[in-house]
Amino acid sequence: MKTLTKPLILLLMFVVGSAHAEQKKAQGDYELHYNTFPSTFLSKEIANTYQIVRSKNRGIVSISVLDTALKPPKAVEADVKVLAKNLLNQKKDIRLIKITEQNQAIYYLGTFALNNQEDVNFEINATPNGTEENISVKFSREFFTD
Repeated sequence: MKTLTKPLILLLMFVVGSAHAEQKKAQGDYELHYNTFPSTFLSKEIANTYQIVRSKNRGIVSISVLDTALKPPKAVEADVKVLAKNLLNQKKDIRLIKITEQNQAIYYLGTFALNNQEDVNFEINATPNGTEENISVKFSREFFTD
């Protein structure tokens, strides 16, 4: 488990927000937030801290789960799995790392290889810890490396 300092997490949120509009899926008392962006959007400091390779041929998927029954909603740990394939049905290897910020924000980040103008189909499944609630979402992204 890694812990971010407040300035780093704010920078990460700014970078992620500017890449694509964050998307979410609400189900029961939970929201699954997800986003993808090129690894070059990360600062060198954040990439070095989490041993993420910054390259035009690497993408990042960012996932978080919020318990909306709590006021205000709170990030929760979850069992998160990501399956990603290109249009040729070639599987993308994605290893997730969990990042926490002073027990308030919890993010799961995973990197993957990509090619120019590659469409990637993602399937994310998340089960918040202590529940049997499974939140599933499928989406596609096209990446440009040039």
